[in-house]
Amino acid sequence: MKHALFGALAFGALFFLAACSSVTSTSAPPPQLTPPPQTPPPPLSTISATLTLPLDELSRIVNEKTPQRLADLHDQKLHCGFGNCLATLNATRSGPISVAGRNGALVLGVPFQLSAELALPPPLVLVKAGVNAAGQLNATTGLALGPDWQIRPNTGGSVQFKNGRLRLGPLDTDFTDIWNGNSELLSRPLFGMLDAQMAPALAGQKQMAQLWAGVFAPIKLNAKPAMWLLLQPERIRVRPPQVAGNALTMGLGVDVRARLVVSDDRPAVTPTVLPPPAPANGHANRFSVAVPAVLPYAEAARLALEALDKNPPRAGSHTLKITSLEIIPSGQDVVIAAGFCIAQNWDPSDVLSGCGSGYLRGVPEYDAQSRTIRITHVRYDLLTQNWMLSAMRGLAGGDLGREMEKALQFKIGGQLEKMQAEVSAALAKPQGRAVSVSGTVQSFGPVTLTWSRDGFIALFSAEGRVQAELHL
Repeated sequence: MKHALFGALAFGALFFLAACSSVTSTSAPPPQLTPPPQTPPPPLSTISATLTLPLDELSRIVNEKTPQRLADLHDQKLHCGFGNCLATLNATRSGPISVAGRNGALVLGVPFQLSAELALPPPLVLVKAGVNAAGQLNATTGLALGPDWQIRPNTGGSVQFKNGRLRLGPLDTDFTDIWNGNSELLSRPLFGMLDAQMAPALAGQKQMAQLWAGVFAPIKLNAKPAMWLLLQPERIRVRPPQVAGNALTMGLGVDVRARLVVSDDRPAVTPTVLPPPAPANGHANRFSVAVPAVLPYAEAARLALEALDKNPPRAGSHTLKITSLEIIPSGQDVVIAAGFCIAQNWDPSDVLSGCGSGYLRGVPEYDAQSRTIRITHVRYDLLTQNWMLSAMRGLAGGDLGREMEKALQFKIGGQLEKMQAEVSAALAKPQGRAVSVSGTVQSFGPVTLTWSRDGFIALFSAEGRVQAELHL
């Protein structure tokens, strides 16, 4: 009874004003707003991959780069057991260098032919002995990654000779003992030579810098309007290099933040400096990328206004025409600024129509089942209520909020499916040159909703496996 009486009074006031001034227009005072939520930073995403260098490939590189002449010494003072002696020798490779793995390390075998002449020191320089022997350098290479991203091989080992027996004055020995007893003079330069030839074949600072810069490169999605996936890397995580099976492997993980940019032109990005390596964590050869999809408020308002134009809400026996709509973000909800006219069904001339503006408030929610952004709990903003909004409230009661909720629903399922397909296609395309990385999406995570000053943000994650290739 009370509601009916209020409605009658509201209609009477509306009729009186309309009759006095034809179409009446009135505006509501602005709503009270709290700062909208800050645009959240993109969540941290991870991409991890394993770089693999087959030992056959490493062997090929080492054999190509290592010179045939391994040593060439003249009158080199050596320790010869009983004292010093002078050596003139040359060592030449006599076969391919073998590269294998053992206990997580590289094992190298270098066959060579030795020709050497030893002489006693003055005044006995005329006492000489010569040897021609087949030698084998057996070396083990440990691998360490430095803070500058350079993989440093550290090779050590020993040498053995066949037919290396010699007699020099009082000395009756095998040249193997003389060589290994002077390893710093004879073996260490060979180890250094092998390290120098292997180092360029291993993924070092140059390759990592190229990989780092490549992650920044905008990835174009096949979308209209033109859209780009931007990855902002923060750090690279590394598992120490090791030999597994017949390959040298090193695990890499990149922490990135992903965002979407709508632009006809390729966004300009400036890669940051390659940071030092950080310890690896998580699973290898996996990725999880969080991607935000933004529905701007202007687009949401346009869609809602189209829906209200097709199915205008009713206030009792009156048709409510929504003439304008704006969505304004606030801290705990959003404000719907609406321009409206209350029309009389029996007045086709609209002489007795009243127009005005008012504010309603509602809470954005995401409905996973229908894949829809909804503005729920739509209610009058009483603090901005003027006489026109009061009249409308008297005529429509809570029906207006419920009618508005029907229009304030934005289905984004199709948009999400299209975006997910575009992200999948973009990640599947190999990125990078020295180190190329591609990914296969295996699943998408649940959608979460927030809003900022710019629009509604629906965030979804893509997870899958990664493949990385090292191009030498």
